[in-house]
Amino acid sequence: MPRDRAVVSKTMARVKAAHTAPELALRRMLTAQGLRYRLHDRRLPGAPDIVFPARKVAVFVDGDFWHGAQWKLRGFASLESQLATMSNRAYWEKKLRRNIERDRRVNRALKAIGWRVVRLLESAINRRPARALARVTRALAAHEAPPS
Repeated sequence: MPRDRAVVSKTMARVKAAHTAPELALRRMLTAQGLRYRLHDRRLPGAPDIVFPARKVAVFVDGDFWHGAQWKLRGFASLESQLATMSNRAYWEKKLRRNIERDRRVNRALKAIGWRVVRLLESAINRRPARALARVTRALAAHEAPPS
């Protein structure tokens, strides 16, 4: 493996899939509101980061780069233009497009079994935490728990 690819692989291996700083921040806000939730429920499509089983609300905290949104934040015209200078552009474009399509499939699968899906970008949580919290609480209110 060429040196630059090895460096990229080591760097990418350090990227966390769960318990990221934005996810922890959102969880702290939810807990402060008195909301109870489960984490990374592997029984559900996509293993959502935060799950409210009684109200059937699944929350995903998505990384801007990995879920194809960073180009907008950085002022590029498209995903392709963001990746234009990368040495392995075709690989990254294919990988990010697969991630985006997987997100769509997971959303459809969850909705098909009656779940409401909230997808929050890490930058949205970092920039406007109250707005991110409000999106989750609106989804919870829309899917009120059935009477016991």
